[in-house]
Amino acid sequence: MSRWLKRIALVTSLLFAVAAFIRYQGIQYLAAYSGQDWARDLPTVTGADNCTSDPINVLSYNVEYGSEFIESMAARFRGGSTGGALPWSVRLPEIRARIAGYAADLIGFQETHTDKDIATIVPLTQYTLVSYHLGNFQYGDAALLFKTARFELLDSGQVWLGPNPKLPMSFGFRPLAMIRYVNWAMLREKNNGFTFMFVNTHFDNASANKEPSATLFHDQIATLAKGLPMIVTGDFNTTATTERYRRFTGADDNPPLLHNAYTLAKLPPVAAKLHPNQRIDHILAGGPCKVAAEIWFIDPRPLKNGQPMSDHDPVLARLRFRP
Repeated sequence: MSRWLKRIALVTSLLFAVAAFIRYQGIQYLAAYSGQDWARDLPTVTGADNCTSDPINVLSYNVEYGSEFIESMAARFRGGSTGGALPWSVRLPEIRARIAGYAADLIGFQETHTDKDIATIVPLTQYTLVSYHLGNFQYGDAALLFKTARFELLDSGQVWLGPNPKLPMSFGFRPLAMIRYVNWAMLREKNNGFTFMFVNTHFDNASANKEPSATLFHDQIATLAKGLPMIVTGDFNTTATTERYRRFTGADDNPPLLHNAYTLAKLPPVAAKLHPNQRIDHILAGGPCKVAAEIWFIDPRPLKNGQPMSDHDPVLARLRFRP
């Protein structure tokens, strides 16, 4: 009897040890220390050498479960349901056509998955893709793209939205939460040398994660706008009326760090349901150069069959920087 009790105690202890190892991100730390490496350091910024850009068309779009894998798992275990949206394979032809019509120079996606998934809606012969890769594993929840012919990639990396922002694949601030990150790329416009930071992110929808994420984003990312032109896209799960929005945009810094493209565009009033005060997806810009938005709009059109294209609408802006 005592032998069986000892075995049960040993098995129980092992199970608790494995659970604790996973809960406290032991796999992530092991991978980081064993050669997969930590996240790259953000660039050191000393100031903008050139403040003159050509107009830059920017798109931010949460496509809602843009993943062949998620669709196959939903078909196998949930009768095809992914929570409301039509299957990815049904939606992607119209999403691809809609995106092509925007002629975006910069694209920030949320809820995309692999490079293959992204290639079904954006031609990677024309755009360079930056997302997280670990060997053959790909995690494009905050993937960003830029037109290859127009921009040169100087540097890129991720900031992980968790207690240790350099720990890849961090579970976030709440144990076993969804993995979230900030994706960044330092770009140079080839024809004039205009250098800027393009950032895309997807905040978690749980307050336990998005509240500290807002502070981390301000401290790690938005502060770079003191010395570098910045363009930011993202699903922040935050409307523009909240204290959290003011925090991650640095609205109370002197001067403010990031501005909503809607405000920069100085448009006539839009319908309340389209206003950033009612939206959680935003295009932001800032830095030491003067920036204006020549265009800003949200595209609420559904699929041709009347079904939603996504549970988010694409947000677009045309930005121009100048001294």
